[in-house]
Amino acid sequence: MVNIELGPGDPAPVEIINPNALESVLITGDHAGNAVPASMNGLGLSKDDMTRHIAWDIGAAGVVRALARSMSATAVLSVYSRLVIDPNRPLGDPACAPAVSDGTEVPANQNITDDIINARARAFYWPYHRAVDEEIGRIQRAGIVPSVVAIHTFTPAMNNTGAQARPWHAGILYSQDTRLPHALMDALRAEDGLVVGDNEPYSGVTHGYTLKIHGIAHGLPHVELEIRQDLVADAAGQEKWANLLARLLPPLLARPEMKKVVHI
Repeated sequence: MVNIELGPGDPAPVEIINPNALESVLITGDHAGNAVPASMNGLGLSKDDMTRHIAWDIGAAGVVRALARSMSATAVLSVYSRLVIDPNRPLGDPACAPAVSDGTEVPANQNITDDIINARARAFYWPYHRAVDEEIGRIQRAGIVPSVVAIHTFTPAMNNTGAQARPWHAGILYSQDTRLPHALMDALRAEDGLVVGDNEPYSGVTHGYTLKIHGIAHGLPHVELEIRQDLVADAAGQEKWANLLARLLPPLLARPEMKKVVHI
């Protein structure tokens, strides 16, 4: 069996902010980090490639941390790059360890074996999902129904030749449970100048594995918020969006329908 050993300079696979908080929200950052274990030699990519959107959601970690701080809420962040293994995809999805991402070949993911995928999952994927479940359980044992808010970012346009610009400032992703997505979408659209996509630039029906196993499976209100990366590429933009969400979310989370466990 293949095992992945983290070296002394490698970070832990999960970062938890405010681990003792008991607010009615749990914030997640599925693609918050771009770390790669030293033993993987950067997956064969350049340092510049590992700062691009193919390796992580640019700006997402800053928004998550600032939002958790503003709301005094718990947040769980995945530290390692989604090119190592993507926690927002099922393990059977080729995009979980993509051979090519937005036109860039990932050398370490060429002809990848099940043993390697499973080893990466044990080291990075399952610790993240286990941490999310543990934080949900901790909050629920205190008699609180936490809404799960997943923070992601998207590129203004994909790098593919001829790709069209994406007009949305943010997008709301969801599938069966519309309680929080529709409420947050209405609140964002009420803000001056914001263009907000409904299941854009991706669909929560076909995407959003994390919300399916931590939102739908638990019967909790949940939403994936996608923010355009050029709006949160620096600390000022991250703080701006965190402050906006910290203002909009509390009255939505206080609604009676958000305090119920609903299995659909």
